[in-house]
Amino acid sequence: MITLYDLSGKNDLRFSPYCWRIKYLLNFRKIIYQTKPTCFTERLNNVFFGDARLPTITDDDIKISNSFNIAEHIENKYIDNDKRIINAENKASLYFINDWSDYFLNTSILERVVYDIVNVLDNRDIEYFNESRSKRFGMSPKDFQDYNLKKSENNFNKCCNFLDKILQKQSYLLGENITYAEMIVLGSLTWGEKVSNNTKIEKKFKRLTAWKDKLAISLGH
Repeated sequence: MITLYDLSGKNDLRFSPYCWRIKYLLNFRKIIYQTKPTCFTERLNNVFFGDARLPTITDDDIKISNSFNIAEHIENKYIDNDKRIINAENKASLYFINDWSDYFLNTSILERVVYDIVNVLDNRDIEYFNESRSKRFGMSPKDFQDYNLKKSENNFNKCCNFLDKILQKQSYLLGENITYAEMIVLGSLTWGEKVSNNTKIEKKFKRLTAWKDKLAISLGH
């Protein structure tokens, strides 16, 4: 059985966008798995993880980290070649969606939720998170979030607009069929929702909202 080491916060809240990508894929594929809640500081300086981040899975005797690598492993091991949603034809497009989500969508969400994350962390993680993010941003998570919420420019809405325009032309992000692109983007949107009210999708983005609601039913939330 697959064991997924899943970032966990207060009251067992699971909020990592990268872990949600894999859970959505496993749910879509109806593959039985178990999760092992893991907080930030449990991963750090842990011989089992080494330099690996979450998600990490074990599958029989194999250990794999990095959400895209895990997704490829799942598709290659458990799914027939002609039914895979990661394949030679779409992999370049999936890499684009993956990188766009990591560098643009996730950044736009982080700008609006980073201080709210502090409020949902396991108590063991709060000091580490505040120190590491303050070093990264050059200011505290609270100041960073406050600064970004006060800006007239809303980068999250820009990302939503981009996705909404794609979905005005087709049912899914890469065409008329579900691919791993759905899990990538939905994982990010779920992260924002789990930790804050600052990334609600505005009503004007009707296609994106409909896409998200449809996937929430089929993939499990």
